Amino acid sequence: MSNLDDFEELDDLSDEELEALEEKPYDDGLDEFSREFVNELIEKIMVFMKVLVGHDLRSYQKPLARRIIESVLVNEGEEITALASRQSGKSETVADTVAALMVILPRLAKMYPDLLGRFKDGFRVGLFAPVESQAETLFSRVISRLTSEQALSVLGDPEIDDEAKKVSGVTKQVKLTSSNSSVMMMTANPRAKIESKTFDLIVIDECQEADDFTVAKSIGPMLASTNGTMVKTGTPTTHKNNFYRAIQLNKRRATGRGGKQNHFQWDWRDVSKVSEEYGKFIRKEMLRIGEDSDEFQMSYNCKWLLERGMFVSSTVMDELGDTSQKVVDAWHRTPVVVGIDPARKMDSTVVTVVWVDWDRPDEFGYFDHRVLNWMEIQGDDWEDQYFQIQDFLENYNVLYVGVDANGVGDAVAQRLKLLLPRAEIISLSSSQSEQSKRWKHLKTLIERRLIGWPAHAKTRQLRRWKRFYQQMTDLEIKFQGPNFLAHAPEEAHAHDDFADSLAIACSLTMDLTMPTIEVSSSPFYR
Repeated sequence: MSNLDDFEELDDLSDEELEALEEKPYDDGLDEFSREFVNELIEKIMVFMKVLVGHDLRSYQKPLARRIIESVLVNEGEEITALASRQSGKSETVADTVAALMVILPRLAKMYPDLLGRFKDGFRVGLFAPVESQAETLFSRVISRLTSEQALSVLGDPEIDDEAKKVSGVTKQVKLTSSNSSVMMMTANPRAKIESKTFDLIVIDECQEADDFTVAKSIGPMLASTNGTMVKTGTPTTHKNNFYRAIQLNKRRATGRGGKQNHFQWDWRDVSKVSEEYGKFIRKEMLRIGEDSDEFQMSYNCKWLLERGMFVSSTVMDELGDTSQKVVDAWHRTPVVVGIDPARKMDSTVVTVVWVDWDRPDEFGYFDHRVLNWMEIQGDDWEDQYFQIQDFLENYNVLYVGVDANGVGDAVAQRLKLLLPRAEIISLSSSQSEQSKRWKHLKTLIERRLIGWPAHAKTRQLRRWKRFYQQMTDLEIKFQGPNFLAHAPEEAHAHDDFADSLAIACSLTMDLTMPTIEVSSSPFYR
């Protein structure tokens, strides 16, 4: 039985026994740092939060609340992002979670000093937003959670005996008198002087409008001494910013081995499943402003409209994904082409197998392409990778294999010629002009909708599919003189191995594109 279950039984103890319990750490037989204990504690805090605020969170809100609680308990110092449809309850989720942690953590710190001892003198929260009125919205919701009739009855319990009081000063701040937990409201305006504060948890609401320099220089360092958690919430916009980059970083990290989910997202469909009123309103909005309008896509469908400067948008990626196709582990009916991007430094070796509809080119001579499978190999031990590639490609009728000749690519191509005698191995130059041809050809296939990839529900759970999708949507366009190039953004954990491998594979059909035929009158057919 855990501590939180014991609250009801404490009424039967004398004052001396209660004082002894407060002085002695509680022991329920579980290691405070074990995964089982932390998971149990998270669930108990979720139950306490429901009692404190008087209502339960919706199903799509609970994972975000649990992740915030987990990061705070374990002191992971994570940056958690939440992208949500307008008026869907993202601020409500954060407000409920903040209020519950302010009340319960200082008391749990006495019971579990090894895990939570840093909160014995209170839990400090900073709430930020681009302008004061937006920060006031979230701040007032947290205060309402601490001053409602339901909260007053909980805080008035003899075992808690706490009260929320306003702190006088320039900044708006409320402190719990007994536990010393505090919540402070500040703005992320670049003209505001907000340095010198220290927090255990920072929340930046409407983060898509926050000043990037202020977030990085002034707000982020406020968590340095505590290794605190930062939560960023907001909606999409038309340009990249610190919120977008934080989301992309969390998505990339989640695709790694053992990666945790630090990004949470729900659109109008998720909300409509549990709120009939929300669904009715959205259907009226579809008629009023149009489902395909920029306003609807950003406000309710969680779509970033960043086509300018991006190689391919997530909308196009979703359109080209075949939801009925799974990964094809073997194919011998028709010849396929293969692209290999050898590993360099921190990158991976990626092999992409592409099916080509050789018999039915379109009116301009372009063939239809379909990705059948991917293989990703970590590390740079090429003696092992050669044979892994050989075993993988034995399951396909390979016609051409293209290898990026940059770095070790030329040596890889020479070795594969010995291991794959039936296929033609082509070493492709990495000069800007040659890369430009490859990227232009891939872009043409995408624009003509002559390329696709597996997107079955089970396939989308695969780590290699997630990395492929993430790297394709990360790609940025760069013009180098007359050359059209695509590359990964210069950000942490950003790679372009899957995209390079696909471009290499598709470039093998570039020279086979049907030529234009000129027809002139002939005297023999008059």
